[in-house]
Amino acid sequence: MIPKNKHDVEAVNVLHRMHATEVIPLLPQLLEWIQDMNWPVAEPVLEVLLQYPTEITAHVEEVLLGEDDMWIYWCLVKVFPALPYFSKLVLANAVEQLAMQRITPFNEDNVQAAKEALQSLEINK
Repeated sequence: MIPKNKHDVEAVNVLHRMHATEVIPLLPQLLEWIQDMNWPVAEPVLEVLLQYPTEITAHVEEVLLGEDDMWIYWCLVKVFPALPYFSKLVLANAVEQLAMQRITPFNEDNVQAAKEALQSLEINK
């Protein structure tokens, strides 16, 4: 059950009651609902996504390697820190690419968030 709009929290409540085999195919579409964590539906969707860390890792990597700066930011500050260590290791190369970007006014927050994400990997060793 994919939310119909940014206020469709009820759809997310239905997701919590669905079996994993029904939810996992929806993960790429659900990830789109955290493009802006200010949307009312974003936090509840994030809770659902984080129930499937292994399954969302490749989708998060696609976002991190993409062009949507806001979506990248939210993945760095909301998704990445909540993932288990092994998922973080899978994403480490994409995060490192972000951390090594030349800073511009458009990506400054992402570069900083990526550097902090990498530091958290070092701490967890």
